[in-house]
Parts: sequence; C-alpha cells; structure tokens
Amino acid sequence: MSKNRNWFQTLGRYSLPFVFVIVFVFNLSFGTVYVSPLKIFQLLRQESAEKYMIWNLRFPRVLMATLTGIALSLVGNIFQAIMKNPLVDPYLIGTSAGASFGALLAIYFIVNSIAHVSIPTMSFIFAVIASSLSILLAKKGNVVPTVHLVLSGVLVSTLFSAGSMLLLNIANKSLVTGHVWLYGSFSGMTFRDLIVPASSLGVFVTLAFTLSKQLDAMTLGEKEAKSLGINVEALKWTFYLLGSFVTATFVSKTGIIGFVGLVVPHMARIIAGPKHSKNLLATVLIGGILMSVCDTLARTLLNPVEIPVGIITSFIGAPFMFVLLKWKNGVAK
Repeated sequence: MSKNRNWFQTLGRYSLPFVFVIVFVFNLSFGTVYVSPLKIFQLLRQESAEKYMIWNLRFPRVLMATLTGIALSLVGNIFQAIMKNPLVDPYLIGTSAGASFGALLAIYFIVNSIAHVSIPTMSFIFAVIASSLSILLAKKGNVVPTVHLVLSGVLVSTLFSAGSMLLLNIANKSLVTGHVWLYGSFSGMTFRDLIVPASSLGVFVTLAFTLSKQLDAMTLGEKEAKSLGINVEALKWTFYLLGSFVTATFVSKTGIIGFVGLVVPHMARIIAGPKHSKNLLATVLIGGILMSVCDTLARTLLNPVEIPVGIITSFIGAPFMFVLLKWKNGVAK
C-alpha cells in the first residue's frame, strides 16, 4: 500500500507541470469560436481577427483565471496551516465576501463622486474585517473549533453578500449583474487588470516557498514551533494580512469564487504529501488547472450564455466539503 502511494505521489508530482501547460493551451482553444492548439501559435506570425481574439481577449482571461486559482488555493493552504484547521479557506471564513463588498463600496463611492478611494485598498480592509469577525465569533478561549469557524464564516459571508446585493440595487444594477459579481466572472479581463493581482501573488508565492519549513512547524502546533525558534505571532500575522490582501486584489477584479481554496490544498497533500516544500508547488499547479478549466466550462457549457464561474466551483467544492466534514467527525469519534 505504501509503495503504491509513493508511486502515485511521484507520478502526480512529475506529471502536474505538463498537465498544467497542456490545460492552459487547450483553454485558449475553447470558446465561442474553436481554434486548434496548433493554430494558436501560428497566429502569432500573422495579423487577423482570430489573433486579436486569442491573444488580446481570451489569453488575459485564461491567465487571470489561472492566477486566481493559484492565489485562492495558496492562501487556503497557508491559512489552513497557520490556523491548524483543514476547513479554512478565503471563501468559508468570509474573506472573499468582505473583499467583494469593499470593492463594490469603493466603486459606488467613485461612480457617485462621494469619494475617490482605492478599490484594492477598500477590498483589503473589508477582507480583514470579515475574516477577523469570523475568527472572533468562533473563538472559545484560545481555541477556534472547526465547526464553529465554518458556521461563523457562513454567517459573515451572508452578511457581506447581502451588503453587496444592497449596494448593487442602490446603484440600479440588474439582478443578473449582481449574481455575476456574487458568484464570480472573468469576463472582459484585460492585461491591465492583471498588474496588481499578479504582483501581490508574486510576493506571496515567494514568501510562502521561502518560509515553507516554518509552515511545516506550524502544523505541529504553536508550542512546537516556538521551541524551534519561530516567531509564531509574526509569521501568523504576516501570512494572514498578506493572504487577505492577495485575496482582495483578485476578488476586486473577479467577484466571489468559492471552495477553490478549500478543495485544492487537500488534493495537493494527497499528491505531494504534508511537507509544504512539496505541496505548495502542487497547490499552485492544481489551483491553476482547476480554476481555468472551471472558467472554460462556465463560458462554453451554455454558449452563448455564460455561467458565473463560482457556480461551477461550488458544484465541485460543496460535495467535497460535505465528505471532509463527515470524515473529520468520524475521526473525532
């Protein structure tokens, strides 16, 4: 059994980079108009409407979907480590809903000339407020029980999602627009939209890989980590604030996308094992693959109608979460 598991993990680690590249190229092929993967690269040498469609419209969208999957998955993985809770992710603890509300509030202020505020900054502030509320509501002494955190996260997410719907209605937005924002969409992405999210993700990825050994120590418990000379509080707050900022920069562009940060870290640990030096890379690759595939399904399944991508990820993540909760409760008994 152990040999089979090691063989599976080795195969998974070495095949993931190839799958990542292949999936990315195939996602560029599918859409309203199908373009073969071979022709995509041939278009680089000629000027045509197809070239503009692939490289100026579809490419930034697929790239944003891939980066969003990487960001949410990596934040989920690290939040699970620093909070020592396998059911934590930016969506479940309200970070995404808070970030979405902050972005909408900033847009509302700008459009109505109330105040000229930074959308990423407002998104970040409310992301921190929302996730802090979830943790404070769930905390019992120095412990944050898993089920309590999930319940408080749902409560906070509902609160901020309701606030987002209220803003959309006040701003005379249609119900369809509200649903797209609340369930995520990559429609209309440009290269300019990528700059701030990609930059914040680059910093977060670099820090995560640099401090992977400290993250391993955190999973053993705070006392063990302190005994190894790790400044636990500094590590927790650094990743907590930076993770919230990364989430905010992406959510402010895409809207709320749920469950990716929950599902992918568990997949990564199955393939790469518990050590962060290995499963962080698997998290990056699987997160990018999963989100980009979900976005391709969202824009092709009911073509020409586009499904909010968060609906696709919820269909995958909700059953996974149910199985995980049942398994965790079974272990506890």
